[in-house]
Amino acid sequence: MRKGLVSAFTEAGFTAVGVADYPAVLLRIDEFGPDIVVMDAALPGKDGFEACLELRSTFDIPVVLLGESPTDSVWERIMEVGADCYGVKPCGHLVLVARVKAILRRYTRSTRRLTPRSSDER
Repeated sequence: MRKGLVSAFTEAGFTAVGVADYPAVLLRIDEFGPDIVVMDAALPGKDGFEACLELRSTFDIPVVLLGESPTDSVWERIMEVGADCYGVKPCGHLVLVARVKAILRRYTRSTRRLTPRSSDER
């Protein structure tokens, strides 16, 4: 699935990097400074919900979680950890790319709105 997602995002014009586990996610964030993280809710060696919570508390970056069809308690966890989106696997790559584009548009607009303009821009 990871290879397919990397391919879909690359074809959509993104620079995409696939990693196998949470420690690799942290290394890649430091190395590449991505605009968004898309990860499985069931990471090897780490709960994806805990990983999302850690990412959101450490980095100012949107997070998309992918997992099984959620129950009400899973939806509650998704909201508690601050995931920006949750996709049910298997998810269509085009739909996921569209969701990521929408999240990045909203994230960019809200970041711009919160960033004070310099005196040159006024």
